[in-house]
Amino acid sequence: MNKSTLCRQMAKTLGISQSAAKRQLDEILVQIQRALEEGETLYLPQFGTFELRYHLPRQVRNPQTGELMETVGFNQPSFKVSAALKQLINA
Repeated sequence: MNKSTLCRQMAKTLGISQSAAKRQLDEILVQIQRALEEGETLYLPQFGTFELRYHLPRQVRNPQTGELMETVGFNQPSFKVSAALKQLINA
């Protein structure tokens, strides 16, 4: 399923136009992005948790020169599926 298919399904289920469904979906995605940008954890019961995970700087080797270099630390967005959703999928 892609975004346009999801918008069609939302419109059909909610009884609204596809453009209204697309606006609602876009706003949901913007709010998830905003929460992650501000470093918040977003918990959606029965669905899962969106959060940032920090990866520490580490030593890596340049394969061409063999020189040791240090990478910078970074935040990685992640999603952890809720137990209820796992159970639903695996049922």
